[in-house]
Order: sequence, then C-alpha cells, then structure tokens
Amino acid sequence: MKNENQNFRYIEWKSPEEMHFSSLQWTSELKFIRDEHKFLEDMLREYTLPIIESQHLVETKEMIIRLSDSEKKEEQLLKEVIKHYNALEIMVDGIDQPGEEKKYRDEHRKLLKEMNAYTRDYRILKKAIFATVSDVLKHQKQKRLLKQ
Repeated sequence: MKNENQNFRYIEWKSPEEMHFSSLQWTSELKFIRDEHKFLEDMLREYTLPIIESQHLVETKEMIIRLSDSEKKEEQLLKEVIKHYNALEIMVDGIDQPGEEKKYRDEHRKLLKEMNAYTRDYRILKKAIFATVSDVLKHQKQKRLLKQ
C-alpha cells in the first residue's frame, strides 16, 4: 500500500508539545483497542455455536489467531509508547543535546509508522470479524425461518 512507505519528514519540525500530544493520543487509542479486543473476543465466544454450524469455522479460527496476534502487538506498542512518552523530558529539559533529541525524533517517527500500520491492520481485522459474525447471524436467521 501507499501508506507503508510514507516518509514523515514533518517530525523534524514537530514541537515537544505536539509529540507529547501524539504520545497521549496513541496511548488512548491503544487502550481503547484493548477494550475492543475484549468485546470482539466475547462476541466470537457468544456466537460459537452458530459459527460452528456455518461455513465460516476455518475463517473464524484464522481471525481468532489474528486477534490474538493483534493483542500481543497492542501490548508491545503500548509499552513502547509509554516508554517514549516518559523519555519526552529530553526534548524539554532546556539542555541542548542534539544527538539525544534526534534519537528521540527518530523513535517518534518509528512509532508513528508502527501505529499507522497497526491501526490499519486492526481496522481490517475488525471489519472482517464483524462481516463474518453478521453473515453467520443472517445464516442462523434464515435457518430459523425455514424451520417455521
């Protein structure tokens, strides 16, 4: 995709306040995704029987594995973002440390790319889960109507 190879040069000019805001935003987004993971797991668990009865069992197993991988990636990213957030002091301490500040900006750029890729992949997974569950429920409803 085009987004994967974007070069985020504007980070060179981002102020410490803007990087602080970005870090807070990432933390919030990752915590929200953590809650969504729980919801998606519960939803898949609740509709286990209809999924087993439908033709989506193999597809759902693969989605469960992807969801588990996504949870692990979310935990790892959250730890990195929190560590990055805590290191923001380098940018605002008033001491001129060009090497450390460049390293911090490079880390911010890396996290920006990782967050963009992760959220894109997560949204694709979430859409696939909702589409599958929706299809399973439609199939279940049709089956119930045929029995009447």
